[in-house]
Amino acid sequence: MNRTLAYFIAISSANHLCFMGTRLVLVLYAIHLQASPAIVGLIAGLFGVVSAFVSVPAGRVMDRIGTGKPMLWCSALMVAGSMVGVLWHDIAALFIVSIVVGTFYSLFFVGHAQWVGKIGKPENRVNNIGLASLGFSVATFTGPMAAGYVIDHFGHALALFMLGMVPMFSVAVLALKVIEAPPGSGQSAASRAAAGKRSIKDLLRDRELRRVYMVCVIASSTWSIVSLLIPLYGSEIGLSASTIGLILGAYSSASIVIRVFMTHLARRFTGWQQMLLSLGSAGACFIILPLVTQVAGLMVVAFMIGLGMGLAGPLSQNLLYDASPPDRIGEVMGLRVTVMNSTSTAIPLVSGSLSAAVGVAPIFWMLALVLLGGAWSRRGQWKLARTVHETVSAGSGKESGK
Repeated sequence: MNRTLAYFIAISSANHLCFMGTRLVLVLYAIHLQASPAIVGLIAGLFGVVSAFVSVPAGRVMDRIGTGKPMLWCSALMVAGSMVGVLWHDIAALFIVSIVVGTFYSLFFVGHAQWVGKIGKPENRVNNIGLASLGFSVATFTGPMAAGYVIDHFGHALALFMLGMVPMFSVAVLALKVIEAPPGSGQSAASRAAAGKRSIKDLLRDRELRRVYMVCVIASSTWSIVSLLIPLYGSEIGLSASTIGLILGAYSSASIVIRVFMTHLARRFTGWQQMLLSLGSAGACFIILPLVTQVAGLMVVAFMIGLGMGLAGPLSQNLLYDASPPDRIGEVMGLRVTVMNSTSTAIPLVSGSLSAAVGVAPIFWMLALVLLGGAWSRRGQWKLARTVHETVSAGSGKESGK
């Protein structure tokens, strides 16, 4: 791993840790302040509401000017947003923290998704995305666990302060230019003029892009709803904050494990085959989850779900890179964030309201239906992907035999 990639993964993981930990803190803080499940769902949903509208324009800007400065400002504003909850102990403050931290993390992620594929040579992209995703998994594992521990021992406000200080590392690295945005992150004058005449419809006419975006919807909905429903379910059955954090940690640790083996899996299965396996296995586990009440059992099921969903994020990102026009990667990734955040906003809102009316278990079963239905609807990709994979492998064998 080269120096640029190492620092890049470190700053991205730091901001992701803040984001994931803050999600848990706000959900538990709202429950502590006796907010209704609908209000808890609203707070969780607001993490993505603004960025759903601004991620595509932000991606276009990053295509033109590069990612360094936008990512610096996003990191600084994440710190500022966290401090609102430290200084103001009220439900209203939680809404502000959710909007600010969620919005600027999402915009930071647009830059991350564009930058990571440009580090090193093109053939390094899959490896780079895999390593960056591994960093995210570590952050997703440590963030909720650390937040839960601090809440139990020192309170919600101090947990927000701790998490808010983490992106200061990213601010320092980017402000001091320890690493530079990779070459080619900007656009020429001709490209800028052409970009102004293009629209999202141009991207969505591409059939392969539409397929990947559909998978993004399913995967992002699953990821965001787990961060809401497990705390709600844990509180419903009387678990402490640190225990809930431990269960979420088991979910996140599974994504670490599966991403360690990404390169090995890529040799045996194509991207679409891995995607179908991840959706199907996670859907089956969501059927079981609300039937389990013991902590050990919940950790096992959460771990299995994490194995299934741990590949979906990096796989969809790499599939999008393959299908993206080279000069519109930022815009494509911005649209991905818009799609992801639109669902991660709507799903918690609907889930919070439904769980207040019918309980948490039916929401898990509805999610299982979506995942299994999504895998079934794309089952044709399994045979198609296998055929292409075998053709490529045969071609490679002939070349090596010459």
